[in-house]
Amino acid sequence: MTDDLSLAPFRIHTVDDGSHQLWLFDGDMEEVADVFEDRDAESNGHGWESFARWLLEAEMPDSAERIWFGSESGTFVAGSSDRTALRRLAERLHTAFHDRPLLARLVTEAELD
Repeated sequence: MTDDLSLAPFRIHTVDDGSHQLWLFDGDMEEVADVFEDRDAESNGHGWESFARWLLEAEMPDSAERIWFGSESGTFVAGSSDRTALRRLAERLHTAFHDRPLLARLVTEAELD
């Protein structure tokens, strides 16, 4: 397995079978949990998955079918055999993570549970 750490705190792993996985762990989610919670949205792996699904549908519908999700409460996980599609999603999530006003606006627009 190889790691791409250029999108920290998100991590892209290339798995032995050639597929790619995007990860965000609970310790990192805590940095922006208040943005989700202030909008009555889950700030855990499931909340990030819901947010990522919304981003795909809203901004990258051409990639939506190529990305799968397998998040748990403490970990956000997305995967794809299409590294370019997964990296586009990772870049968008990374930008939002590091721009609190943008993240707040997007989470509000997404109307997450």
